[in-house]
Amino acid sequence: MKPEFTQNGVEIETFQEIFDGLVADYQAVYGSDINVDPDSPDGQRIAIEAQHLLDIQSFGLTMYQQSDPDFAFGQSQQRIMKLAGVTIRPATRSQVDVEVTTDRPVTLDENYAARDALGQSWIRLTSVSIPTGTTTVTLFSEEFGAIEAGAGTVTDQATFVIGVTAITNPSSATVGIEEETEEQARQRRNRSLESPTSSSIGRMFTAIGNINNVTDLAVYENDTDVTDGDGIPAHSLWVVVEGGAVSDIVETMVLNKTGGKGMVGAVTSTYTETVIRPDNSEFEIIHTMTFDRPTYTPVFVRLDAKRKNTLNPVDTALIAQEIASRTFNIGDNVIASDLYSNAFRAGDGFIPYNLEVSDDGISWTDERLIAGLPEKYTIDEGDVTVTDIP
Repeated sequence: MKPEFTQNGVEIETFQEIFDGLVADYQAVYGSDINVDPDSPDGQRIAIEAQHLLDIQSFGLTMYQQSDPDFAFGQSQQRIMKLAGVTIRPATRSQVDVEVTTDRPVTLDENYAARDALGQSWIRLTSVSIPTGTTTVTLFSEEFGAIEAGAGTVTDQATFVIGVTAITNPSSATVGIEEETEEQARQRRNRSLESPTSSSIGRMFTAIGNINNVTDLAVYENDTDVTDGDGIPAHSLWVVVEGGAVSDIVETMVLNKTGGKGMVGAVTSTYTETVIRPDNSEFEIIHTMTFDRPTYTPVFVRLDAKRKNTLNPVDTALIAQEIASRTFNIGDNVIASDLYSNAFRAGDGFIPYNLEVSDDGISWTDERLIAGLPEKYTIDEGDVTVTDIP
């Protein structure tokens, strides 16, 4: 008799099983000759009751599934994921790493602001103390969402601080993201479970991946005694992170890096660790960490689309849109033939062929583009050229 608990979870009846059971019960009471056809009054009444019972069983099944973070949704998903220390990420601000040059130690207070060439404000969300010299700090867009700033455009102080002689951003801003979907949250929760059984590099990867606003990363290691073919020095790590505040990334690296490992990267910052001596006095350990931000390389795509019916033009804009929807992680290669699957999503009234890719718009290949370790490929609709062949 369903619903019941089994080794596979809770099993409920189908509508037909409930209906047939009610029919048997009514026939046992009123006789086997009652009319239970769908268009009869008794048949319609039984169908209504069967639907009510199915709704109740379905509600019970849903409540049972809410206890499993892989099936829970809505508020139930958020409540149960808290047990793993994971919550759905809200929409984020865009962020930009700026190099602040000072002639004395200074403190950039909360809401310290700078402006880019378009007049957009970039602010500190917390105060930060920086030493004399050049230090990289992270500023966030005043508004949430996709706020862009090109390299070398954040150069004006909106909040004047004595001692700050110059600011600039060597790299473009990391554009903010939309609120995390339930499916993305499930995947991230599952990744968070990797920490207890992974290597030290895996633990660092997982820990950095769980930092607020981090959207992609790669961790490379050279554990040999010589510099490897990718330019990583002996016994060193190369961490490449997209998104996330510099201070959070550096702190996480310090807490997860093994001793004696060198670091590679263009972004340098410090984390001060305070420990207690046996006499209860404090001792500060200043850790200097380096890592990199990804370098973005646009991919140009061109292909021909042969009409199956010569009278029906090909929607070239839709094909370009579908191909541009392909995303890549840091270090992913571009396989030209893989993009055909995106083109086919634009419909079945054409045959795509002669698809080629390029990273400079000059040299083209129908094979692959090889990414560097910190490189991240992107495809923009405007860089996809589709030729409609009647």
